[in-house]
Amino acid sequence: MTVRNRAAREEDVEPALDLFVGTLRNMLERNGIDPGELARDEWRYGYPHVFRSGIFRVAEEDGELVAICHAIVRGPLWFLSGFWARPDRQKTGIGGRLLREVWDEGRSRGASIFFTWSSIDLTAMASYLRRGMLPGYQILSFVGEASGPIPVASDVEPLTPLIAAAIDRDVIGTAREVDHGFWSSEPGRIGRAVMRGGKPVGYYYVRSGAIGPAAWTPTGDADVVLHAALADAHAQSPIVRLRALGASHDTIRFALGSGLRLVGYSHLLTTASFGHLERYAPSGPTLF
Repeated sequence: MTVRNRAAREEDVEPALDLFVGTLRNMLERNGIDPGELARDEWRYGYPHVFRSGIFRVAEEDGELVAICHAIVRGPLWFLSGFWARPDRQKTGIGGRLLREVWDEGRSRGASIFFTWSSIDLTAMASYLRRGMLPGYQILSFVGEASGPIPVASDVEPLTPLIAAAIDRDVIGTAREVDHGFWSSEPGRIGRAVMRGGKPVGYYYVRSGAIGPAAWTPTGDADVVLHAALADAHAQSPIVRLRALGASHDTIRFALGSGLRLVGYSHLLTTASFGHLERYAPSGPTLF
């Protein structure tokens, strides 16, 4: 059979999501990790958004998808948000060719810093390292029922695109207006600005008990932002989820102090450092 690489079409999004979920389950099982119930709903809206606003390529064989690779370009940042090959087609070079195409397209769109949320798959990680995406930070996943009294979120307002863009330019290095537009309209997700003296000092989103993204200014207080986020997350679900970058010690201390358990880790690999990620809690591996 001949494998053909091409740009994804809208009708590819659901099969691509199926390939991702199935391959993720296989990878976890191979590494002795119980995949449990993979919540497809976590990616149900994110995949179409990446398709519409990013670079999305697929490898097709005999009318079926055998590999996918997609990334988003936001200002100078290229973020690899998905790179998966069917288990029986791994280590054949199919995925590597797709990755080169998506990388080159990102460079043609003006990206100068390339980074990804790497899984624990060693073959994929080696591909990233060879392309110059080197270890930046661990990404720690926390989950659990928050201990102690849950404070009521106060001094918060609905998040506006203007506030989100201004904070992101400082914390991430680019405004990401298109992603904030998506998050603000995603079913079940709420976004808040945390205020002090009438000025914004941070923002957060929560959906189905999961916190992220969240960011705060140099004059902001991580605990104030994260406590407000925790209150809204707990109102949605008794089980709260929070991801912390290794650079953000404030987020790690907050998670542990709130009674959340460390349940997993990934790696942020990047060609160069950027932003002020010590003041950031990511949304997840689809949009960072």
